[in-house]
Amino acid sequence: MSLRKTLRVATNKHSEAGTAFPQGMTMPKTLDVCPLRVGFFVNWQPYERVLAEQACPPGMTCCFIQGNPLADQEALATLDVLVVGTQEVSSALIEAAPRLRLIQRWGTGLDNIDTAGTEKRGIATAELPGINARSVSEFIVCAILTLLRHLPDVTAAWAEGRWLSSAERAPSHRLEGKTVGLLGFGAIGRDVARLLEGFAVQIIYHDVAAITSSGSRIRAVPKDELLKASDIVTVQLPLTPTTKNFLGEAEIASMKKSAVLVCVSRAGIVNEAAVRQAVREGRLFAASFDNFDPEPLPRENIKREPRVLATPHMAGSTVEGFQALLASCFASIEKYRNQMVEGNNASIGSGQ
Repeated sequence: MSLRKTLRVATNKHSEAGTAFPQGMTMPKTLDVCPLRVGFFVNWQPYERVLAEQACPPGMTCCFIQGNPLADQEALATLDVLVVGTQEVSSALIEAAPRLRLIQRWGTGLDNIDTAGTEKRGIATAELPGINARSVSEFIVCAILTLLRHLPDVTAAWAEGRWLSSAERAPSHRLEGKTVGLLGFGAIGRDVARLLEGFAVQIIYHDVAAITSSGSRIRAVPKDELLKASDIVTVQLPLTPTTKNFLGEAEIASMKKSAVLVCVSRAGIVNEAAVRQAVREGRLFAASFDNFDPEPLPRENIKREPRVLATPHMAGSTVEGFQALLASCFASIEKYRNQMVEGNNASIGSGQ
């Protein structure tokens, strides 16, 4: 039965029988909408799946998709809602889920979803912007301090049984007094600025959207000015046609030789190979990357490189962030279900 035209309701979430109400008919408030089948296509740890099952509200049933979703067409055929992380949602996947009416991003960005396919089918999409900003912004500050003190190199040497004396280590630096340039001043960029207030730094920012800072000490500057003036550059932009290849070889060459680059954005925004080469040649002090293409990286591509911090897409991975995203995810789906009850299958926003 198509959810677009009718909804089934039952006296409780465990009932097998229900009554079909045509679109637009007022439903009794004492009845619950028949459970939506929600599939989670995300890379979660076992305890996270347990938390999701425990948090699943009345009126929804949850299942978890592992590996290649197209390998289980029977499960796809039962889904009303698909919750997806950074995994690809192809046209083939969409076609294999005839009941699908909502694709809910676990986070932000729709670059991994075949939006042409969703529009063709009339499938709504939703994101969770800013919900997990604090987890990512704390990671950015952590990466900055880690690179200024050469901790990746020191810990790698320690793991090899080597004590790096001060004579063997490169000079370390304090964060105090530095100019920090934020490329992207959305929820994460603004939160990074708040966290840096206690470090006595100068903050400048640039965004592809017109965003005004509420802080008198934070000012917007052109992109080229930010790159030339900053001691530390952080990149927290969404991947869009506008931001693709946002930092290429020319932009990297314009940065200070003493600059640190921290990127938590999707692969494709910053030319990672050019940044690594600049670090090797001493044209950049250090760099950090948390997103790669493909993910996970092949084993042969994972290796230590001096003054480069590389992490497996973990900037937003915290227990607290997971719990906040989970609550907002279910709230967003609930908002969608309410719109369906009202006969409105338009695209919805976040669950806030």
